[in-house]
Parts: sequence; structure tokens; C-alpha cells
Amino acid sequence: MTLHRHHSNEASAGDRGRGLGIAQRDRIGLVSGVYARLFALNGLGAADVTRYGLQALDRISAYAPELGTEIEGIAAGSRLPVETIGALNARTELLAASAGECSTIACLGSMTASGSALGIQTWDWHNELADGWIVWTIEHTDGRRVETMTEAGIVGKIGMNDRGVAVLLNILGHHDDGPPVGVPIHVLCRSVLDRADGAVSALELVAAAEVSASSAITIVTDEEGGTACTVEVSPAGPGFVTPDDRGVLVHTNHFLEHPGRDGESAVRDAPGTILRLDLARRRMAAMPSGTVSADAVLAAMASHRGGASAMCCHPDPGAALGDRWTTLATVVAEPALRELRVHRGGPCQIAAASTMAAAARQ
Repeated sequence: MTLHRHHSNEASAGDRGRGLGIAQRDRIGLVSGVYARLFALNGLGAADVTRYGLQALDRISAYAPELGTEIEGIAAGSRLPVETIGALNARTELLAASAGECSTIACLGSMTASGSALGIQTWDWHNELADGWIVWTIEHTDGRRVETMTEAGIVGKIGMNDRGVAVLLNILGHHDDGPPVGVPIHVLCRSVLDRADGAVSALELVAAAEVSASSAITIVTDEEGGTACTVEVSPAGPGFVTPDDRGVLVHTNHFLEHPGRDGESAVRDAPGTILRLDLARRRMAAMPSGTVSADAVLAAMASHRGGASAMCCHPDPGAALGDRWTTLATVVAEPALRELRVHRGGPCQIAAASTMAAAARQ
């Protein structure tokens, strides 16, 4: 299945949102319908979603007015209520720690064969949304360029900008997560892609945000041989995780640093995150410095140990809505090349496709 892409070069945020809404109307409708069901599973009725959607819009417009305007345009173009699109952009905040699994591995240039930094992550989420996401390229009028992989109707998620700042994302859970809605995580990620010109400015933006849902936002750049840092954002404030002595940073779905780890709430229900972190670290430790490639990291991540909580996960055919976790996409970010490569499915599917392509060339 090919990737769904959308390119925006409109002069205003409202027109950009409207253009996306019109072009992706069916896909946004699919995403909205799935989240309506997921919200209901989490005890949120239509009135609750409307209230929180409007609350999110107020917070977004105060934090990043241009993104508030863009969301209004998406609503107009998709012919959905603006509060519905507001709720989609705050879906992490509304669903809180009922979210899925993701694994991130970043390597500095000291580890890679190319000598340049590398960031790779899986995006694990509900199988019902397999056809609900896009790769969105945004050309701003001042020459800035952003590429983000995101769900249709949501302003951003994982991505890369033209200044070589890559943003990766893992969900976390903290006992203080919950309303009122803070700066939505997806809006924060898009703001970093729009505004940051390097690692320092990216970290400043992330660390300063007042959030109501916890996440690990990993910034990777190619400055001075590479930088990588995960900011664990939570209502308790930011915590920071940096690479080990060899230049490898691994993160899954639990807090590694204070202050967030003092309020950790996800491990009890999803202890698989501990095993994924350990497996990824051990597999990376077995790779000699200066030899690592994207293919090697993807091979390390092609593990099905743990079933639904594996690094490369596939849905249980008998699982109900809300439990059908799957690796919807795998993303490779190479800041030195300003390149974001997005693959459908998990690392095992990329490996299989590569094997078939190699066989066809013989």
C-alpha cells in the first residue's frame, strides 16, 4: 500500500488547513469516527468531547495562534465541527495513558557508519487507524519547510524540518495526567518543527510547555557530529535523557528520569515497555561503534517478543477495539540529509520488502 501524502504551500494558515481538510476529507472522517469510539470506550460522551475540544482550541490558539487558525481551516474544509478537530488534536490528552507502545532509537555520529546522527522509531497504535495517517509536507511562505507524519486532521507528530531538526515521539503515563487540557502534545511537536532551528531552541520549546499528557519527545540533529536528547514532558515538569557513552539513546514508554518517574503510572498496566527497552539496549550494545546503519537498527527492532507490546507488533485477530495494537509505521530520520523516510508497517515488513527487492535484482 502506498503512502498517503499531502503538500501545502498556501500563503495563510487558514487556507493551508482548508486545503488539507478538502483533500483529506474522507480520511479525516475515518479518523474522527475511530476516535469517537475510542473516546466512548474511555467514558467520554459527545458532550465531554465537545467541551474538551473547545478547551483544547482555546489552549492551542493561546499557545500557537497560527495552528488554531489552521485547525479552524481543517474543520471548514472537512465539514466537521471545529470542536471535533480540536478534540482530535488533543486526542492524547483525552485518552491519557490508555495509549499504545512505541520504541525509539537514536545514534550519534560516533556510532554510525556515515558519521552522521540517525533517529528511528516505530509508531504503534490502533489497527483501525491503519488508513488514517498521512505524510504532510508544508512549505511556509518564508522558506521554512516541514515534513510530518501525522493522523489526518492532526497538525503534526513525528517529523523533520529544513534546518535538520528531527522530532520523535513516545507516549508516557503520569498520575497527574488529565484535564484541564494543557498544550496538546501533537501541537507541541508541530510547533518545534515550525520554529526550531537547532537542538537548543527545540529543547527550550519542549521544556517550557505546560502539558496535561505525558510524552517522551526526542530531538535529533546533526550539529557537531550529532545531538540527541529526549525530553520527558509531564505535568510534573520536564526531565531529560541523553545518549550513553557510546552515543546511543533508547526510549520506550516509561519514565527514565525525574521528576516524571516519581509519578509513573503506565508500567503497572504495560510492563512490556521495560523488556523492550532492555532488548533494544542490548541489541545496540552488540553493534561496534562506527558501524551502525539504518538497516542495522531496523533489524534490531524487528522483534516480536511480547506480542502486543513487542517492538514490532501485530494485532491479535481476536482483540477488540482499543486493544488491536499494531506497528502502523516505522520512521527513519537522517538530519544531515534533511530526510524523513516513512515506511508502512513494522521493521519486519521493511526487512521482507528489502529481501524481495534484492531477489528481484538478481
